Amino acid sequence: MAIQAGTCVGALYYKQTNGSWVVGVHNGKTKRTVTSQTPLYLVHVSNRKEFFQKNPKPIIFYKTEAEYRKALLNPPKNGTPFGIRIATKVTSSPGASGCIAFLEGGTTAHNGVFIMYVTPDGKVYTTVDKAIAAVKSIPGGTLTYLHWNLKPLGSGRYKLVQETTAKTNVTNLRLLP
Repeated sequence: MAIQAGTCVGALYYKQTNGSWVVGVHNGKTKRTVTSQTPLYLVHVSNRKEFFQKNPKPIIFYKTEAEYRKALLNPPKNGTPFGIRIATKVTSSPGASGCIAFLEGGTTAHNGVFIMYVTPDGKVYTTVDKAIAAVKSIPGGTLTYLHWNLKPLGSGRYKLVQETTAKTNVTNLRLLP
């Protein structure tokens, strides 16, 4: 089944780092429609610099190890070779809205689906547009959002789970393009 462009997702992947294979999860927004036969182009903000770019360059999750290794030898102009997609999961829940990126403490970037923002003085915002405006005028509050993560099961095993998480000291908030 296809996942439409503009959908918030979590991507379970593996990649080679310093000669070792590692597994991880990145959250973000699909840039193109994704099927079992296509790579995943994920709009994802990794750091402060990317957060402030109008259109951050998507990271690419390839369908096969062969495609990934080929990309490492000849990186594409429209993205950075990143990993091999194991699974793509849609991020959703009743009451959640807007595929977002935000900065915690002005430097640490996170991606997910907006649920609510509470200002330092206790005002609650449950719509993403109003929360973006509130963070601009009253930064430092708490943002609650959904994202996918790996939960340890022991013995080197993990489970991919959708979590509701709250982060404090939120200094910037935006919709992913």
